[in-house]
Amino acid sequence: MRPAPLIALLLFGFGWVCWEISSPPLPESTASSANAPVSQTFVVFDGTLYKQKPDLSQYGVRPITILYENRFWPNGQASTNLPQAGIVRALAAEVASSLSPVVIDIERWPVKGSPSLVQSSVTQYRTILQWFHEGAPSLRIGFYGTIPVPDYWRAIQATTSAEFKSWQQDNDRLELIGKEVNVLFPSLYTFYADRQGWVTYAIAQISEARRKASGKPVYAFLWPQYHESNKLLAEQFLDADYWELELMTARQYADGAVIWGGWGNGGPQAWDEDASWWQVTKTLLPKMGISPLKPPRDVSVY
Repeated sequence: MRPAPLIALLLFGFGWVCWEISSPPLPESTASSANAPVSQTFVVFDGTLYKQKPDLSQYGVRPITILYENRFWPNGQASTNLPQAGIVRALAAEVASSLSPVVIDIERWPVKGSPSLVQSSVTQYRTILQWFHEGAPSLRIGFYGTIPVPDYWRAIQATTSAEFKSWQQDNDRLELIGKEVNVLFPSLYTFYADRQGWVTYAIAQISEARRKASGKPVYAFLWPQYHESNKLLAEQFLDADYWELELMTARQYADGAVIWGGWGNGGPQAWDEDASWWQVTKTLLPKMGISPLKPPRDVSVY
């Protein structure tokens, strides 16, 4: 379902200034990592799956390679075991020349739970990385939504709370993955209509990603719809000013954003040039310092 017409667009110029002045302060214990120097060049990647989509590079939106689970388990296996090494090495060869980062989206291995369960997952993730690094040593690669652990309710707690510290401990258990990836892709998807709650969650996620990144780029995944886990709002589009807030938050705290979306009812959805999220994005891109790209382009979304 679509949000209301874009009245918020009339407020962009004023809203941008207000955001710079009144953006929420960071808790003391996260401020140092989230406020660490970020790249002066913020980048926006197109991770959407829409069909009949225009060339977004004309707006400065970069393509990005996303490898989903069906590429690793092409027969639809539900196994939690590693995919075949030959399949992974073939994928590495396929994307070895990619100029953009590569995102691996494997979500079947748990990153929370007993120490033995998490350790098993860490070993599996590291094995995938090893195979990719062997086959494509110059490739910039990372896992979607793995570090930090996506956990809304613990991430928004006070940084001195037991809940927040236990979340950090869960992230610490993924230390070896963080050392071996080249890029971190924290997930900042929207679960609730509480905007301040989302900002708190987003800053905490980016802060934790920076704490584990050791200076590596942090590119946040954004989706202009509500997450399907919220049964009341599932996949409804965000209001225009909510989406603007999310883009501006990513711009302030991360090195870039990956915009995802365009998948529904088991397949790609049709591109809508008039969609509010896209109108907001087009308006904000120049204000984020993003200019049209020059060919050649590296286009590969899998």
